[in-house]
Amino acid sequence: MIKVGLVGEDPNDTSSLKILLNKKYSGHVHFQPLLKRIKGHQLDSVKTKRAVGLEMSEHKCNFILFIRDLDGLHTQKDLIKAKNDWFSSLDQVCGNQNIFLLNIWELEAMIFGDIETFNKKYGTVIKADKNPMMISNPKEELKRATFKGRKRFEESHCPEIFEALNFDLVVKRCDFFGDFISQFDEKLKIKSK
Repeated sequence: MIKVGLVGEDPNDTSSLKILLNKKYSGHVHFQPLLKRIKGHQLDSVKTKRAVGLEMSEHKCNFILFIRDLDGLHTQKDLIKAKNDWFSSLDQVCGNQNIFLLNIWELEAMIFGDIETFNKKYGTVIKADKNPMMISNPKEELKRATFKGRKRFEESHCPEIFEALNFDLVVKRCDFFGDFISQFDEKLKIKSK
């Protein structure tokens, strides 16, 4: 069993991603959330840099999966460079063996990879014709779509939604996640189907 630490901007993000990844890797990988009290820009602090290495050792993780939101589009190279620099600085203090998942705007973009599941849960009719990478503020778009509905979308619903998502559809429709899974498989030495 490979133990992979999870570090993200919000406990909802790490929980949601853990649920989604377990659909493929359960039984092979144990995902261990780290830095549970750290949120958002606290990940940029020197204190976090010291704490992450300690928690990695304490939980005996083989490597860490770092998760951040770009808060921009994939064409904004300056933002991508800043997030990659952040990852590199933490990767260095954790043995240069870690992996990075950079979401485009927010983790909620992956919900658009299997929007049919979301539509069933919320009674919405969002079309599946959008490239999730090109949706700015996907969280707000989901809130707007459910504003007048019987059930309004909230960020805290993400773990439940991710539990229902079709992993293969999300990989197929979300380029950034598909690329990440290829890298993750390579790291784990597991061949994709």
